[in-house]
Parts: sequence; structure tokens; C-alpha cells
Amino acid sequence: MPEHRPLDNAALTPLIIATLPTHDAAMKTVDPVALLRQAQILAEAQRLVEAERVLAGLPNHPECAFRRAQLLTALERHAEAEPCFRAVQAMVPGHLDSMVGLAGALVELGRPGEAVPLLTAAARAQPNSARIRYLHGVALDEAGGDASTELAVARAMVIAPAERRGLVPWEVYLQISRRCNLRCAMCGHEVWQSNSGFMDWAVFERTLAECKANGVKTLHILSGQGEPLLHPQVFEMLEKAVAEGFEVGIVTNGTPLTPERIGRLAGLGLAYIQFSFAGWDKASYEGTYIGAKFERTLDNLRALDAAVKGTRTSFVVKAVATEDWEATLEKTAAFLRAQGIERVFTVVGNNFGGHVQLGRYIEKHGVWSQKHIDHHRRMPCRVLLKSVGVFCDGTVTACACYDSNAELKIGHIMEQGLVEIRNGAPFRRILESFRCGDLADIPMCGTCDDPFG
Repeated sequence: MPEHRPLDNAALTPLIIATLPTHDAAMKTVDPVALLRQAQILAEAQRLVEAERVLAGLPNHPECAFRRAQLLTALERHAEAEPCFRAVQAMVPGHLDSMVGLAGALVELGRPGEAVPLLTAAARAQPNSARIRYLHGVALDEAGGDASTELAVARAMVIAPAERRGLVPWEVYLQISRRCNLRCAMCGHEVWQSNSGFMDWAVFERTLAECKANGVKTLHILSGQGEPLLHPQVFEMLEKAVAEGFEVGIVTNGTPLTPERIGRLAGLGLAYIQFSFAGWDKASYEGTYIGAKFERTLDNLRALDAAVKGTRTSFVVKAVATEDWEATLEKTAAFLRAQGIERVFTVVGNNFGGHVQLGRYIEKHGVWSQKHIDHHRRMPCRVLLKSVGVFCDGTVTACACYDSNAELKIGHIMEQGLVEIRNGAPFRRILESFRCGDLADIPMCGTCDDPFG
């Protein structure tokens, strides 16, 4: 079943090419290693259609066929993925990943009964795989069987790493600015109760101290809402966090940048800068980023991309689309590549914890979504498990992504430590709801389209 993000090549268990059987004389003239590398480069750039076409050149090479099948799955072309997975099974009998991939395609094609025996065998072979147990549960459920045990086991497996860490987060999101200067079409700004407020230095220092005391290494400068670069001390905060050894990233719409600020930002030693941009001309961009100016923002984007080249900072453009999203994202990526910007990450818009109605209403899940989650089930939210959001006033939220109004408040950083907050009753209540798969009484989570699959 597909995930709505770029293909994760690290997750593709590579076969050992040297030990694979040869099934086609054509492979003597085509280097499969070079072909696979070419496809991987394309896939990492989210050029999945091109990557799939490259791999179609060696249909009888097991790894090429397997990776092609996974690309077809990511492209939601399940009817084409099915024979590819079957071909891998024929070439490498018992290959577990292709067996699981085939089962996922069968579920998406409305044939869960055929998927169940494949996933039963896979779960027997790899009982500690949360993904396999989850897929097994979905197939059983859709085939009319009892899925409760498998889904419960899968949810417990996803939660277990966080519990082994004592629920201390791995990452912290900081809302240094609650104020935003735009009203973007994909954002949940209509429900904001406030659009003002900057983090005090004391709250910032307290957060850094708590992170350092608990082994939190990664800081994301954005949470809930707000444009970080509007904070009057943003550079001093970033400099301090980097100097204290944190891996620091910042998410920005890029509009508050100037040539001087671009140079300073590029020289900070940040882990990453994520620039939000979607569109290919003035009308498409300004119709999404309400209040921004296309030409000025594009100048900032090109200048920042050039400034970070040769530094340790990873620069990526994130494009989010809500209407005609496939065409929007394809045109955005092509436009930016023409500008010399290769690292473009395109995603389908989410429903901001149920605050934005977009796509279609999926009745059986009770959520609005643009994503194809009909054959998915709710699972513990991975962002919730690994991180917390610290708002500008010190409020700590369980949802670092969408909780602009602190509906999921679990503590206050000036009154409690991270360990106490994450082990307190408010967070435990949310965690137990995810564990049992019933989020009806949890604000936002029950109507969010993120925790599926």
C-alpha cells in the first residue's frame, strides 16, 4: 500500500547482485548496477515516472524488477506492480519483500483474500516486523476476518521504541514565532486563535537546557504556526543552538529574507533549511502563498540556494499542493529545476488535524483527505512518538505539526522537565488512545489524516 512521500531507497532491501541468477542474455550488454544507480538518482529527485521507465529496461533482472514494482506502488499503479512482484517471486522464490509488496498491491486492487496467505507466511517468517503485522491486519480486516490481534501487535511495536527511551523525545520543534505574514492556501490559519507572539530568551534557553540534559540532539525551528524569521533575535537563537552542538533546521516561507540575511543564514552551520514554495508563475504562486510576491520570493530562493552550496547545510524546497495536486507538484518541480534548483520535495497537502477540508470525505475513517488512505488503518503517529512542540510561551504540545491552539497541551517547559511532561497523564492518555486505535476523544488526532499506514 502506498506511502505519500518520496520513495525511500534506504528502505528497499537490496538483493546481492553478484549472486543473482541471470535470466536474460540482454543483461550481458546492460550494466544492472549502473541502471539501478540511475533509477535511484531519479527516485531521490522524486522523478519516479522516469525512474520506473529506466528499470523497465531490464524486466528479467530480479532487483530491477523489484525496485520497479516498488516505484509502481509509490505511483499507485497497483495493477502494473502486481505482475512485477510476481516476476520477482518467480525469479527468487521466497523473496520476502516482494511477497509483502505483492500482498499490498492485492489489497489495493480489492483482492484482500489473496493477500492474507502471503502475509500470514510473511508474518511467520518475520514476526517482529510492525509493517508486516500491520498489512496482515489490514488484509484480514478487508477480507472479513479478525484483525484485532495483528493491528494491536503492530501498534505496540511502533510505540515500543519510545517506551524503551522512557518516552523522552528524540527531537524538539520550537515555535520561536507565533506570527505569520502569509495566509497560505494549504495551511490551517483559519482556526488560529492568535497571530502574535515571540519566544522569550528565557524560554529558549530553558528548552535548550532540557534538550541537552535528556540527550535530544535535533531541533526543528517551526511548530504549530508562525514564520521563524520574523523573530527579532532569530539569528542569535540559531547561533546559540548550533554552538551548543544541536543539529538545527529551520522551515521558512522565505519572504522575510534580504541579501544580508541570506548570507548570515547560509553561514550558520545549520543542518538544513527548508524553503516553502509551490507554483510556476506569478498567478500559481501568489494564489497559494497569499500575501507573498512571486518575483521577490523567487529571487530569495535562488540566492539562498546559491549561498548554501559548498556548506554543510542541506537546502531543500518543499512544495505542498491542495488542488489539482499532481499537476501542481509536477509543474512546480519542473519550473524549479529550470531555475537550477534540484532538491525539490513535493507532497500532498494534509488536513491540519481536521481543520482543513480538502480532497474528499472518507466516511469509514471520518476524515477529509487528498491521500488514498481507503485501505489504511490508524497507527500511532510517528511524529508524536519522537517529538514534542514547544510554543513561544513555553506551552508544550504533543503535536508538533498542526496544533496551533494548544488543543493537545501536555505541559509547560518553564514548570516541568521533558521527562515529566512526556510521562504525565495528558500525554499518557493520548498514547493509550493510539495504542488501542481509538482516537475519538483526542482533539485533532481523531480527524487528522496523517496517522494512517
